Amino acid sequence: MAQTIDFYIDVTNGTLVAAGAARNGSLPTFTRNDSYNFRVRLQERDTSGFLRDLNTSGSSVKLGIGGIDDGPSDGAFKLVINGVTSSAITYNTNETTVASSIYNAVSNNVTTVTTYGNEPDAYILTATQPNTAMSFGGSSFTLFPTTAIIVNTRRFPAPSIQAQQVVRLARNPAVYADTFVASPTAGIVALTKLQDGSATKNETYNLAVGSDAEGGSVVLNYGVNSTTAIAIGSSAASFSEALSAVTGIGSGNISVEAGNNAGNYSISFVRSLGLQDITTTFGLDASGVIFGSFLQTTVTLATAELDELFAEAGTDTITPTIEIELVQSGTPKTVLQSSITIRRDLITTGSVVPADQANYLTAAESYATFVRNSTTGVNSTAGGLADSSAVTSVNYGARTLNNSAGTTVISYGAGLAFSNTPMGFYGASVTAKPTGSNLINSITATGLLSYTATTQANVVSNLISAGLFASSATYGVLPTSSYTVTTLTSVTFGTLAGSDQHYRDVVVTGAAVNGIVLVGLPSAVSAGIIIQGVVYQANTVCLSAIHSDTGSVNLNTATYRITVIGY
Repeated sequence: MAQTIDFYIDVTNGTLVAAGAARNGSLPTFTRNDSYNFRVRLQERDTSGFLRDLNTSGSSVKLGIGGIDDGPSDGAFKLVINGVTSSAITYNTNETTVASSIYNAVSNNVTTVTTYGNEPDAYILTATQPNTAMSFGGSSFTLFPTTAIIVNTRRFPAPSIQAQQVVRLARNPAVYADTFVASPTAGIVALTKLQDGSATKNETYNLAVGSDAEGGSVVLNYGVNSTTAIAIGSSAASFSEALSAVTGIGSGNISVEAGNNAGNYSISFVRSLGLQDITTTFGLDASGVIFGSFLQTTVTLATAELDELFAEAGTDTITPTIEIELVQSGTPKTVLQSSITIRRDLITTGSVVPADQANYLTAAESYATFVRNSTTGVNSTAGGLADSSAVTSVNYGARTLNNSAGTTVISYGAGLAFSNTPMGFYGASVTAKPTGSNLINSITATGLLSYTATTQANVVSNLISAGLFASSATYGVLPTSSYTVTTLTSVTFGTLAGSDQHYRDVVVTGAAVNGIVLVGLPSAVSAGIIIQGVVYQANTVCLSAIHSDTGSVNLNTATYRITVIGY
């Protein structure tokens, strides 16, 4: 739907009136490729200085948008002299060059071709002989943008006087319209039923009076009866008063309210005529309305010539000239010449909805996109990795590791499993299970450690002897313990009566007060006997034997293992 642009023009001085599209003092910004319904209202001032609509009967209006005195940008043209068409004359922005080209093309009929003062793209052609008329015409041929070849007589021939013609290359308007028609008035004033009356609703109409209705009056008909003429612009109360006076309606049975928009009225049948379907015809007679006089045409700002203006300017907006010309009795008159602003458009005929942003890839899409196929080392279907010989070395689908022949050597499905394949540390032979009974012997049996077993029973001493621990340090066997010392000793507690206890001191070198004492018992200890120890001074552990039962028990000499762990 074309946007309507109203031009109110004072033809007396060729200016825009502050009304219509220029009500704020200037025209709006236009957009390339948009369609516009240009309506022109031509007015002139009467003897009292008031603006009155101009009688445009028999007149025509033309509208152009472009650059004044613009010439072509490229192409060629031809001249026709005395019925003979010249060869193509190439256009050049250097006017002296063009003048020379014109002379070369028509030199049989002219003596000189010169530029025409400061007039752009205009040339004076002087006839060869005096008192000889020249018949001139022109063809724009391939000039672009479209250009008119305008030929005017500058000097008529006479005795001793050579005729002169002026040839001017004038670019046509980028947008042009010369078909203006009277703007229709149908529907400007209209009565429309909004809802039928019923047992729950009042019958309601809307009367719309458009801005083109500037004077006169309307008449509302109720059946065969009518209101008096109601002036355009009357208040809702005036309409209500006029309707209440109509036979068949009566006072208080009609409600008229002004609408949200100027010129709109809501008319409802109420009270005795309310809550029922009104079968009597309710109509409008708008023959007495005086409408504003507009001439209109529809143009679309979508031409190659307009694109050329943008290309030449190299900007997002251009400010060409709009010119409106009135032709009366064959005489043209420019009634408006003003700058306008046209901006580039964003939405074009080829615009499409952008595709949605891609979602995250599924596993299958990811494999297809990023994982190579089996010919390049990866089999995404079976879940395998092949070596350079195309042998599957890792089958992550089956959870196996294979040797160079493709045979499984390790599987890790339900736990880690070996397939009796040689896994020696240095050779291809399977390493036999170590026969040693302690850690040092086991490591030595694998070939990782060179060690000769000692007679010491202390595992820390064995590790020191193996070179795994520094010999100058003392090590504990529990986390954060500072030392561990131990000894084997023979202890005789003698005969213990019931509920009795005996004490014996044992030397344990390296033991310190507050150390933890562990006592290793001999093979058999009598029931009810408790053996415990405490470090009560450096290097000395006091062992106590406690008899918690009745009767006597003889604790003869036996061997005990005493170990102290320090912190």
